[in-house]
Amino acid sequence: DTFVLINPDANVDNISSILNDLHPSIKFTHKVESDDKLEFIDVQVIRSSEQQCIETTIYRKPKFTGLITNWNYYVPIQYKKARIVSMVNRALIICSPYALLGMEFNEIRRIGLKNDYPLSFIDNLNGIKLSQYRRKMNEESKLTVIGCDKKKMYAELPFIRSSTLELKKKIMHLSDKLRPDLDIHFFTKLPPSAQAFFQTKDPIVKHLKSDVVYYIKCNDCGHSYIGKADRQCVRRLGEHGAPKTIYQQQQCNHVSDDLNDNNNIIELRRSLRVKNKTTTAAPTTNDDNNDNKTTKSSITQHEKETGHHMDWSNFRVICQDHHYCRSLIKQSLLINADEPELNKTTHSVRLLVFPDGLPRVLLANPGH
Repeated sequence: DTFVLINPDANVDNISSILNDLHPSIKFTHKVESDDKLEFIDVQVIRSSEQQCIETTIYRKPKFTGLITNWNYYVPIQYKKARIVSMVNRALIICSPYALLGMEFNEIRRIGLKNDYPLSFIDNLNGIKLSQYRRKMNEESKLTVIGCDKKKMYAELPFIRSSTLELKKKIMHLSDKLRPDLDIHFFTKLPPSAQAFFQTKDPIVKHLKSDVVYYIKCNDCGHSYIGKADRQCVRRLGEHGAPKTIYQQQQCNHVSDDLNDNNNIIELRRSLRVKNKTTTAAPTTNDDNNDNKTTKSSITQHEKETGHHMDWSNFRVICQDHHYCRSLIKQSLLINADEPELNKTTHSVRLLVFPDGLPRVLLANPGH
């Protein structure tokens, strides 16, 4: 449907025939105003000669029966309110002058009484919606005078049942009084679960952590190294030449203490067959790769050239991040700030956001 304003001298039939000749499957129909009135969908457009303007009101077809949800029906009261409120809202939006709005309110009363609605119930809803509409129009007019739109603000509130609703109302009341230019939207956040306050899992020892940036230094000269481990630290430090027995001994101390208390247990074996079985394992490619990595490690080269020993057992995990790129950036920032002597490179990835690095006070101190 299209609402068109045409010059009074134009021939509407000729315009309609031209449009219908464009395609055989398209046929247009038209309706011309009668007595300065024209129905367009559910709106009646009225040409007011006195006010020299166009007015609008609700249009109902002649076959409209006025049948809505009856007051005596066994349905929730919200359904009955919705029937009246929907008609009132439509009247407030469509009816332009207050005279036509008053006539539409009378029509709503007639329809409601016809369906056994109490008159006080209808008038109460009419008054509430009209007050809300006028309040909204006044606020918009004030903002128009100020010359600015309302600024949206989002506020997070903890969910504590009725207390949250009461707090929300108080904040809205203060905002209307002090800051009418704000449009505050609230969203509630559920309180943390009880599991958040208790540790449900055993802590992971540092040499079994993965996706970390670690720090290790030499016992003799104090030279340091900052590295990154995607796998467990014990595997990465093993590639640097760390003895395998150090971390195995730390992990199994409590197990060995329990075993020593029991004199009957001499040795743990699944069966005598496994105990007596002798196998000769051929060297694997992984061992060769580990040897190559150990040879290329700057820590291993430092120990061979100087005869010093690294403090393997007291290495420190600086930070942990499971995101690969973020972990590289953190390592590069720490290398740039601390300048460890055993690192051959100044960064692991290009620092596009922080080309000059970050101040030392903003980063974790590897040595502490």
